[in-house]
Amino acid sequence: MLSTATSKDVSDILALQARAFLAHAKIFDVALWTQETPEELLSDLQQMTVIIVRSRDGELLGSVRARDLEGVWLIRKISVSPVHQKQGIGRALMRAIEESAPKTCHKISVCTMLRLGDNVRFFLDCGYKPDYLMPGHYNRLDLICFHKNPETT
Repeated sequence: MLSTATSKDVSDILALQARAFLAHAKIFDVALWTQETPEELLSDLQQMTVIIVRSRDGELLGSVRARDLEGVWLIRKISVSPVHQKQGIGRALMRAIEESAPKTCHKISVCTMLRLGDNVRFFLDCGYKPDYLMPGHYNRLDLICFHKNPETT
C-alpha cells in the first residue's frame, strides 16, 4: 500500500534506507544514506513529500522523497528493500512521487551514481532522459542526473 509517510514511519524508513544503500558500500561511501538521523528525516517530512509502500502485513518495502525547488521537482533517496527489488515497487514509488509534483513544476529531476548501472537503466526505463553529469560530485565519483517533463508522467 502506498501512503504518505508520517513521523511514525521514521525508524522503518531509516532502517530500510540503510539496508538498501549498504548494497553499494563496496563502490562508494554510503554514510550519507545509512547514517541519516531521525531528526534529519523528521525535518525532511516537514519540507518534502515522502511516500512509502508497505506490504499487506505492514513491512516497509520502499520509500522516496521529493521537493519543489524553484519549479523543479527533485526526487531523492528512492529506496527499495533489497529482497523486494525488481518487483515493481520502485516503479510504483516513482509514479506516485511524480504524480505528487505540484502543478507549478516544469521539470522532474533525479540523480544517481553513474557507476550504478542498474539505477541508470531503471531511470531510463521509467522514461527519464539524461540531463547532465556532475563529475567528482560525491567522494570523487560521478553523478548522472535525469529529467522528465511532468506532462509525460
